[in-house]
Amino acid sequence: MSKTTDHIIDTHNARVIKPLYMLIKVDVDADIVYNQAKAHTYAMNHCDKLEYELVDYHYPTKYSEREHPFIKL
Repeated sequence: MSKTTDHIIDTHNARVIKPLYMLIKVDVDADIVYNQAKAHTYAMNHCDKLEYELVDYHYPTKYSEREHPFIKL
């Protein structure tokens, strides 16, 4: 296999493997995930368990709409 900047080429089978970027929303128990630190830990554990790579996460605050108007709660 050879790797370029945005995809992997399987030279044995002549297949190109490219990344798929997804934005997902996960509903969590507010008694367990209640601040930024808990959100980060939950996101890391969730991604590790499902073999995702965590790129970024967003934990809603009272300023969320102003900071991230594209994320609707």
